[in-house]
Amino acid sequence: MRIRILALLSAVLSAVVSISAAAQEFSAGVVTTKPNSEGAVAAGRVLVADGKVRLELPEFPGGFFLIDPPADIAYFVNPIRRVFMEARQSSRLASVLVALDPDAPCEQWQAIARITGLGNPNHPWRCARLGTELVDTRETIRYQAVAPDASSYDVWIDPKMRFPVRVRVEVGVVTDIKDIDEKPQPKEAFEIPAGYSKFDPQGLIDRIKQSDVWVEQPEAR
Repeated sequence: MRIRILALLSAVLSAVVSISAAAQEFSAGVVTTKPNSEGAVAAGRVLVADGKVRLELPEFPGGFFLIDPPADIAYFVNPIRRVFMEARQSSRLASVLVALDPDAPCEQWQAIARITGLGNPNHPWRCARLGTELVDTRETIRYQAVAPDASSYDVWIDPKMRFPVRVRVEVGVVTDIKDIDEKPQPKEAFEIPAGYSKFDPQGLIDRIKQSDVWVEQPEAR
């Protein structure tokens, strides 16, 4: 009898976990508005599933970011050239719009900073919880966050989706997650297509240095 009860509890727990995970899968528009503008000035797209994020931004046309902290992945993928590369310092949004724990978001942001080489053990991400607010009818938790480079953010996190739905940077630029469609996302959207090669900027620089086109700069005196 005890075994049957434990089995039933296990099945219920698995179902709850599955429902919770499914609720975190969605696609949405990414709309950015700048100060003194009459409306949205840029639009992109985000897809989220199982903690993985695919982010398409207008300032990076023809490509997309793939973020998967548990796998130590933060790539920018360029389908036109069939290459992918380390995201590094490419985009502030790519380091903030990640799946996270709504009660401890700085842990995920710090993980992204480590993956992209922006982490600083002396100046980690810092988060101050400011309370709850409604954003487009969604109950959110608002945080004030400071990045390792001292950049300041206001971030509104939907605890159900475990994802930011609004980000405001210190210069007044606001990015909203709009037209959210909560449903399972295609697995291939979060994979690097077969045949793509990894682009290594440092390797390219090293090869150029060995060629006749490289000119060493004189040392400053």
